[in-house]
Amino acid sequence: MKGNDGTGNVEERDNWQTPQWLFDKLHTQYNFDIDCCATKENSKCVASSDNFERIGIMTLSVCWMNPPFSKSKKMFKHFFKVVNRGVAIYRCDNLETALWQDTILKNATWILIPKGRISYEGKEGKGSRFPSALIGFNVPVPNGLDGATLIVQEASK
Repeated sequence: MKGNDGTGNVEERDNWQTPQWLFDKLHTQYNFDIDCCATKENSKCVASSDNFERIGIMTLSVCWMNPPFSKSKKMFKHFFKVVNRGVAIYRCDNLETALWQDTILKNATWILIPKGRISYEGKEGKGSRFPSALIGFNVPVPNGLDGATLIVQEASK
């Protein structure tokens, strides 16, 4: 059996996009202001940033983030540093990694692992070979999505 050795966070997967149906469902509840890690061509929101690590603290925005795999550690550290409220999506196949242990699990308000695999847009093949997780920060758990939710900590006021 082939294990995950952490080499899956490669640039070839950076352009995998959130499926529109999932974003629409979340956007209806959260009304996202900015797509943190998107180009103008693939952004799911009116506002986007293809240079997220240079953005300062966003106190009034509700942010959406699907980070490029090759920069995920840097993007999540910045997300929890500058975002006041938001939701991110990320692979959920290796929770013992430093990214999950030192950054996501220590900062997230909740984590929802949707039932079934997410089929991302902008990729070839039969679908993702790993599960995904929605990661919330200072927002309520999403409505109407089947899956398992872990409440990590109470949301900041």
